[in-house]
Amino acid sequence: MGKGLCSRILLVCLLAAPACAASWTADSYMAEVLRVSHDVRKASEDADIARGRYVSDLAAFWLPAVTVGAAATPYSAYNSPRLRYRSADVTAGVTATLNLYNNFKDRLALDSSRAYSRAGGYRLWQERQRAALDALAVYYGVLRKRRLLEVVRNSLASYEAQYDKVQRYYQEGLKSYSDVLKSELNLRSVQLSEASAAETYRNSVMDFNLSLYLDPGAGTDLADVVSGSTEPVSGEGDVSYALAHRPELLVYRLELDRARYSARRALIDRFPDLSADAYYDRRGIGSLGRPAAGTVNPNYYLMLSLSLPLGPGTFSERQASFEADTALARARRALADAELEVRRELLSARLALETAIKRYEVSTLKAGIARQNLAIVNERYGEGRAGILDLGAAQDDLLQAQSEQANSLYDMLLARAGYDKAAGRQLWK
Repeated sequence: MGKGLCSRILLVCLLAAPACAASWTADSYMAEVLRVSHDVRKASEDADIARGRYVSDLAAFWLPAVTVGAAATPYSAYNSPRLRYRSADVTAGVTATLNLYNNFKDRLALDSSRAYSRAGGYRLWQERQRAALDALAVYYGVLRKRRLLEVVRNSLASYEAQYDKVQRYYQEGLKSYSDVLKSELNLRSVQLSEASAAETYRNSVMDFNLSLYLDPGAGTDLADVVSGSTEPVSGEGDVSYALAHRPELLVYRLELDRARYSARRALIDRFPDLSADAYYDRRGIGSLGRPAAGTVNPNYYLMLSLSLPLGPGTFSERQASFEADTALARARRALADAELEVRRELLSARLALETAIKRYEVSTLKAGIARQNLAIVNERYGEGRAGILDLGAAQDDLLQAQSEQANSLYDMLLARAGYDKAAGRQLWK
């Protein structure tokens, strides 16, 4: 009984795909895009690689290098007989070495590795932010095309009703045949617009499905956004917040730190190299490889060394230091340029949002005015006080005004999301 019910439900879904289409909201769609995006996944893999590299460098910095080994020569020209195995011939032991000090070179390398690991995390956040904004553009794009299609279809119903009315007036002798032709011409034009809008909407749905790596022909059910906030942004504190939280700037600052570490390392290489190393060696593992009696076992020591390379190496180290200082200066300039670009981007995003809000408010007023004007002209046309050209112009004005209102709504929503991105605020939940 249960299997039969499931089969019937599956059959209904296959026969009526739109009724069983996946339902999405803007937040759920963004979450799914971030989950399946190949670019986000690649950035996540790069972040994991950088994090693993830092863990490896951290272990190499703090832990000694330990080698446990055993060796034997069961076959040799020196053996008698040549093929033999005796436990006394086995050499085995444990060796450990640890660098305690080398002019802070390892410390600088570890700091550079940590900065690289953190930069990987910020790059991942940046890629998620970019993917989230692109996802919103795709989501609102589908809603935009669907709303425009609805506007055209509603307008088409109005044109059809008007065409029927003009035909009736003509049959009653109240209007001329020219009015019938003009009304039919307007109707056919809107029918073409409806076909074009339907094609554009279907293409946007396919783009939506492809962004999730789904079948392009699959059905979708997107929750609409009927209105948006027209509250302007104050911008107070947003510049400081963006400079402190934009992932691009955080990456630039970490790259500057790495350039600074490299410059210090290159400078240290020009001075005498002081090194302190600990060494431990124990021969024998259990009964294997025991050393001869009287041999020092285990053997351990602390070695201090001071060296100063002379000759061609002196010039190469000087050149390396010069190149590292140059890279450091470039990193500072790159950070300064990036901070200026973030300031400009934030100001530009604010202007774009203010313009989008104004356009939405004006288009909403225009749609209301066009609707009232069409009602007045329609009434005057029925009374014979307006011509068919006046009626067609009023209908076209309403169609254009409603289309502008639909476009301006989603432009405003995207402009607000773009401003939040420019300010460094997280777009996804």
